[in-house]
Amino acid sequence: MMLFEEHGELLNLFEKFKELKTREDQANSLELAEHASTVMNTLDEGIKGLDNLDAFFEYLHQVGASHRRIPGFKVEYFWKIEKPFLTAVETTLGDRYTENVENIYKITIKFIIETLIKGYDNANATT
Repeated sequence: MMLFEEHGELLNLFEKFKELKTREDQANSLELAEHASTVMNTLDEGIKGLDNLDAFFEYLHQVGASHRRIPGFKVEYFWKIEKPFLTAVETTLGDRYTENVENIYKITIKFIIETLIKGYDNANATT
């Protein structure tokens, strides 16, 4: 949800979220919460897939390519998930979120985002 709080312009990409102008509206929207959960599940699946790189690349390339169908989506929007993701990891891990763990997750999210972007860009090359 922090992603959409900090980057309200992203809500305008989705017809069903355009009317969510206030934080309260956003917090009370089950559809937005479901979408936020989908984003986090995608990142989670990406991380889980790191033990099978073929499946990892295929999955994230496919997710990246799927964003071509969103009118007005710009590839740089993928980077907007980095900070909310790291904040969510820090909140989840609490005291276990050490500097070393932070560095690992920073590298991981960067790798995931770069892979999403490659899928997005490759979809453009084939259309």
